[in-house]
Amino acid sequence: MKLRENFSNLEYAGTDWRRLLFRGIVMLIAGTLLVFSTLFKPDVIIMQIRDFSWLPVCGVVIFIVGCLECFDAAITKDLRSFFLNLQNGVLDVVVSGLIIFSIGDDPIRLSLLIAAFLMIKGIFRLTLAYATQLPNVVSTSVGAGVSIFLGLLIWLEWPSSAVWFLALCLSAEIGLRGWAGIMFAYWVKAHNNQEPVNS
Repeated sequence: MKLRENFSNLEYAGTDWRRLLFRGIVMLIAGTLLVFSTLFKPDVIIMQIRDFSWLPVCGVVIFIVGCLECFDAAITKDLRSFFLNLQNGVLDVVVSGLIIFSIGDDPIRLSLLIAAFLMIKGIFRLTLAYATQLPNVVSTSVGAGVSIFLGLLIWLEWPSSAVWFLALCLSAEIGLRGWAGIMFAYWVKAHNNQEPVNS
């Protein structure tokens, strides 16, 4: 069986596309606000900790998203969807937990973790976009490519290795994942609308 046929056989009948759309919109808005906040106020003090810029807020947002993905895994009826959501949720929870609990240490220690996280999430979105033939696959792929590129920039420490740049890249990732989530919600909606016709 081909990869695309496997994805088309995933059970999405029980998935509420509105919930996915709402989550995508909230992530897009949160990511956009964090990008602008990081650009215009990079030296903010959060939780009375200096030199961490907006990283704690980014960590909290990613932690919440990871918990929601774990919840999606728990309520799904399809084993493949369970593992798909679970691995995404666990990665988000672990990485965001490391970011949150590293507050007060040297923030530069997080740079390789964040670089790897951005590249993994970008590659995953890129693969999923082409495998499922999402609507607007080009825009989703561009967003995934930007995440991979930002991860590479952090790894190369260019143009900066400063913490505000780490926060900027994570904020952009949150927004780009929101956009990808919106596109995925519309794909689920279209897929669910075709279900009665195919049965």
